[in-house]
Amino acid sequence: MNHRQQTFARQPRLGTGFAESEAKWVTRRLAPLVTRLRSFADTAVELDLSIKDRDGIDPRVTLVCRVTGQTRLVATAAARRLGTAVAEVRDDMIRQIDGAKAVKIRREPRHTRADRRR
Repeated sequence: MNHRQQTFARQPRLGTGFAESEAKWVTRRLAPLVTRLRSFADTAVELDLSIKDRDGIDPRVTLVCRVTGQTRLVATAAARRLGTAVAEVRDDMIRQIDGAKAVKIRREPRHTRADRRR
């Protein structure tokens, strides 16, 4: 695990319904987000994960991503297995982040895009 991944590993905040003992498990499940978020400064990204009705039939998992200077992104999923619900919110968040980046690049003036690639 490189430095950026270690920093990311400390960022997901476990909200309602998660125990601190589940932090490593959650971090492993959310690891694919690292590649999507590494273009942002580590301090600019906040992730919050919470669950409602954990002991119910379909627990509802919510992942909130806040990136400084951008709109808040929210992904939710309900599934019988907690691992499935976490994977679904992760995948949905990846789609939202990719979409937000694409919109930002299209709106950015062309001369700025060239400067950013250098």
